[in-house]
Amino acid sequence: MMTKSLIRKAKPSKIVGFLTHMSKSLLTIVVIVALSASVTFARADEPRERATARLEDIVVTATKTPHALKDVPVETVVVTREDIERTNAQNAMDVLKNVPGIQTAVHDDVFGTYTWRAKLRGLNFNDGYGLILIDGQRAMGCGQSGGMGEYGIGLNQIPVDMIERIEVVKGPSSALYGSDAMAGVINIITKKVPRKATGSAGVTYGWYTVKEKKNNGTITKPSDEGKSRNVSKHYVFFGDKISDRFGYLLHYNNDSAEDISEDPVKSDRHSFMGKLNADLSESVDVYLRCELSDYEKTDNREEDSYRVSAGIDFRPMDDHFFSLKGYTYTWDFTHGYPGYSYGYKYGDVGYDQGEIQYTWYFNDWNALTLGGEVQKQGINYIIENADGSVVKVEENVDTSSLYVQDEITLFKTFTLVGGLRYDDHSNFGSEVNPKLSLMYKFSEDTTFRASVGKAFKSPTIRQLYYDTPYKHGDYYCKSNRDLQPETAVGYSASIEQFLFDQGIMVNLGYFRTDVEDMVIREDTGTTYNGLPLKVYKNVEEAWTQGLELMCRTYLAEEFSTSLSYTYTDSENKETGKELTYTPKHVFSISPAYELKKYGLGTSATISYIGKQYKNSDNTTQVDEHTVVDAKIYKNLSDKAKLSFEADNLFDSDKGDEGNFRTGRTFTVKFDVSF
Repeated sequence: MMTKSLIRKAKPSKIVGFLTHMSKSLLTIVVIVALSASVTFARADEPRERATARLEDIVVTATKTPHALKDVPVETVVVTREDIERTNAQNAMDVLKNVPGIQTAVHDDVFGTYTWRAKLRGLNFNDGYGLILIDGQRAMGCGQSGGMGEYGIGLNQIPVDMIERIEVVKGPSSALYGSDAMAGVINIITKKVPRKATGSAGVTYGWYTVKEKKNNGTITKPSDEGKSRNVSKHYVFFGDKISDRFGYLLHYNNDSAEDISEDPVKSDRHSFMGKLNADLSESVDVYLRCELSDYEKTDNREEDSYRVSAGIDFRPMDDHFFSLKGYTYTWDFTHGYPGYSYGYKYGDVGYDQGEIQYTWYFNDWNALTLGGEVQKQGINYIIENADGSVVKVEENVDTSSLYVQDEITLFKTFTLVGGLRYDDHSNFGSEVNPKLSLMYKFSEDTTFRASVGKAFKSPTIRQLYYDTPYKHGDYYCKSNRDLQPETAVGYSASIEQFLFDQGIMVNLGYFRTDVEDMVIREDTGTTYNGLPLKVYKNVEEAWTQGLELMCRTYLAEEFSTSLSYTYTDSENKETGKELTYTPKHVFSISPAYELKKYGLGTSATISYIGKQYKNSDNTTQVDEHTVVDAKIYKNLSDKAKLSFEADNLFDSDKGDEGNFRTGRTFTVKFDVSF
């Protein structure tokens, strides 16, 4: 329920198949939960309080208005700082692998590795189907090898130690966020300015092996076979209140690793974040933030990014809230070198945005939000192909937007949220995207959520703006300025149930997304510089649908378990084939146990990923596989912790013999606070 105090079209046969798979999974869950309960329930100490503490967390991404997590009307998953510290994650992508619906199986948890096949509900982030936000603002550019090439969207732009929490909103979100929010939104929220002097520092050192590659009977071994490669990072953070009304935060992070290719190639990144907050009065808050990053991959890549944002929040009365904010982001890059087989690329991508938002709380049961945005993306770079041809890209893309959202809560149990956004795109004209969401609370422990929405996605830079074909692997690709935006309609419904006095939470949901005018690369039947030439076209329709399950336990303070399962079915309607890199089954379980008396703790993650196809013809695949990660730590004092972590403990090939992948990875961490 909204309160003023917070201003602060599926085939039946497929569904039967879903339910069959789910019945087996639910049986497994019941056994696991029962075992957990038998061990911990007798020692439970008010589990409701522990669950309530998490459910009272305030989230804003789903509706751009504050809600307690338990009352947010749009399906939202939150990964807290505590969740992050329980994992072995060295980057943001690995943090998200236990969230149902997010697929990261072809990603390795080593700094500098790509996230270009990461998906949400079967749709690829790197192709612009999922929107990445950093503190509520768009993240552009691949950033520190997070995406693929100069057009990708990187999930790993922010080091893990800078992250406070991550909010994942699933389903079409163009009604609030416009283009690129077709599958959902991931909002990476960085550390907040502390209320008192707070500092921390840490160092990490690790070593890992790279497994050999097998293709058509040919074995290619890494050049340093038998030797370990190194990964390391260190960070320091400090924040304080300058006065009762002013506070600041400073955070520095350095990451380093030696890649997972045939030869060890060092990647190194220096990241800095600064924040300044000012409470000018009881009703006016002002902030200024900056993030700087310098990334280098030896002899291959250099990237610098600069992000500066500022904003003011104004509450003239309890019933009215204004927000005015803006930011500028520049990503400079140099990829490759003259004569490099994949091209020598250099230039920059810039992004500027201004937004105004007004929310009027009519009363405790109705809130109206109005907003407007102006966005400008500037593209200016050159690609020098190895054959001597040159691709010049210099474009400006402007988007002006208006949005409206009305949140209505009736009888304290039923919430209805209607939203509509109008976008005027400099290349594609106007788009209107509506969304309707609802939440019904059957009881304090049972909540139903559902939504339906329309979304659109503008084509990527590569798909639109290259006037000259560029080399991509063993073929050339040509852009198409006549492409139209892709559109989609998405549906979802979920039921959230708490058991054992809120000691266990189970959430089961269904989703479907139908995409029209999907952009693909099509073979022209001609050649360019002696290699096949492909062109981008709007030709395909596709759909994804599936079931998602999440289960968490809060039965005992010492023990917790998180379990997730996703079943995804997909089809390219032009070919009848499954979408690439979309496994039908993804399952993970992450138990954690802490002996506070001795300052000892341990956690693990067991992940199973079903087979997934690597090509659109569904003739090659990544095999099903299981990966086990484990961690043990010792609190040396209330301000110092030593951790030992092992990724891929049983040295799985991750079902992907055709590529170099990491084997066992070991890391040692030491953290102190002051």
